[in-house]
Amino acid sequence: MNTFIFYFAFAIGTFASSCFLYSIVIFCQTLDAVKGFSGIVFFFLFLPFPIFFLYTGYLLDRYSKKWVVVSFQFFLFIACFLLAALTEVFLTHPFLLLPLAFVNGIGMTTVLPGRMAILREVMESHRLVFHTIAGNLLLIFAFGMSPLAVGWFREGNTYSTLFFVLAGFHFLSMIAFTLLRDSNPNGKIKSLGSETKTTSFPSLTSNLKTILDFLKTDPVSRQVMYMAILSMLALGPIQVILPKYVRNELGLGELARGTVLVFLGPGLFLGGVLTILFHHLERKGLVLLIVFSLSSFFFLGFVPFGKPEATSLFLFCFGVSGGVLSSLLPAILQKRAEDGIRGRILSLYTVCFQFTPAVSGFLAALLADSIGSQLTFGIFGGIFLCFAFISFFQYKELRQS
Repeated sequence: MNTFIFYFAFAIGTFASSCFLYSIVIFCQTLDAVKGFSGIVFFFLFLPFPIFFLYTGYLLDRYSKKWVVVSFQFFLFIACFLLAALTEVFLTHPFLLLPLAFVNGIGMTTVLPGRMAILREVMESHRLVFHTIAGNLLLIFAFGMSPLAVGWFREGNTYSTLFFVLAGFHFLSMIAFTLLRDSNPNGKIKSLGSETKTTSFPSLTSNLKTILDFLKTDPVSRQVMYMAILSMLALGPIQVILPKYVRNELGLGELARGTVLVFLGPGLFLGGVLTILFHHLERKGLVLLIVFSLSSFFFLGFVPFGKPEATSLFLFCFGVSGGVLSSLLPAILQKRAEDGIRGRILSLYTVCFQFTPAVSGFLAALLADSIGSQLTFGIFGGIFLCFAFISFFQYKELRQS
């Protein structure tokens, strides 16, 4: 029963978060603010990650993970609720979306790694890698299906109604998480290395030193972090520019746009399933590097052909490779990180995984408004391809792991 409750809470909360990210981007693209405004808002959604991740990761290591997650998921709920209740205000004063996006980002800094960190408390330790991949499979499936779900719902409903529904999903997820049996109800303090069992909250430098000491002694984990950054460069343009390209240059409406973009979802799902089927294979690092190189080729095929079918096909192929990447990356870290530092390592991974698209999405939005979507995708695709080849030959320890 505990397993069912976890996956229900995880799935509905993740789906609400994914739909919110897509919805606020297309909502911003209807506003007449400044050039690249959707990219600016997208950047603010993830700005809290590098600011708060060390402290939120420490909370996950030190206190009951489910209550930390529930507390921070309230930020996601309130962001959806405020956007739903005050839609007209945001239409008139679009720059108010920046603090709202920041509030949502504060919640995500802990909720995203926290949902994964809870696995250690509710699943058998020998099945940790499997459930990490399975949980990530739900995450990427929700992300991939959100454009179609939002496009379908938006055909007959307002943005206000949409955000009210997403707020309701977050509320149900919070209730479900509270029902999980907590294996560490007293919030026992964990330690790692030289950390002492004290009630004082560690400094930023102390937290950072603990993480860096671990990464210095484990080159594979360090290179996985680098891979998380490099592999997520492509996601910013996909989330911010591709919906605008499909609407403006391919001339499609809401539902048709969602239908084109949704092919990323089945691809991500298939990639996650393949990872589950073959997760016992050795040399996962080599697989990671090969798939990363393939994904860069697929990225280059999104826009040159000017056809919805071509965009959908390359999105599907990119999704398969992305599903493998985003499943293997946290699974390797889960296996290698010690219990007392796992929350902080997963928080750092979340920063690498989530903040990189915010930066690339922001830059892509500015470039696209100046030089057009096609040239922007070409530039990012070339950079992506160069990083892929450099990583394959540079990361020897990861390639041999």
